[in-house]
Amino acid sequence: MSTWNNNSDNNNSWNTAPQAPQTSSIWGNFEAVDTAPQRNAYIPADLDCDAEIIELKVIQSVKNNNRPVFVATLQTVGEDPTRYDWVAKADEQAYQRNIKALVMALNPGADPRSIGAALMDELTGPSQPAQGKKIHLRSETIQTRSGHDFTKVHWSRAHS
Repeated sequence: MSTWNNNSDNNNSWNTAPQAPQTSSIWGNFEAVDTAPQRNAYIPADLDCDAEIIELKVIQSVKNNNRPVFVATLQTVGEDPTRYDWVAKADEQAYQRNIKALVMALNPGADPRSIGAALMDELTGPSQPAQGKKIHLRSETIQTRSGHDFTKVHWSRAHS
């Protein structure tokens, strides 16, 4: 008669303790999991200040069905600098107009027609040429047609 873990019977399948497969752990492949990106607060209403560009990027938003979303991370200039994110749906014309207004605030003398795909790819790419540049922002609350509050941001040349 064979017993489990009996070394005298090496050919018996009950000879070694059963081991769970590596994938049975809920932590299997955990090293491949990405962390969620840290987010800054959104630009609040009634802000009127200069801000420095920290980063301009485009991400695929899971929240918006994998639609492209433009994110401008800014830091206010002054005694108490605060970081904010301004987020705009990159594939909707109303938002594209405001994205272009932000880019025009970086270079007010530019011809708006000169701001196309190549420049936007460069601005939102790894080289980040707008990083450190300053712009002015003024935000206000407006009401949407459906009656919800929305924070509208107006962009212009930096005052400082």
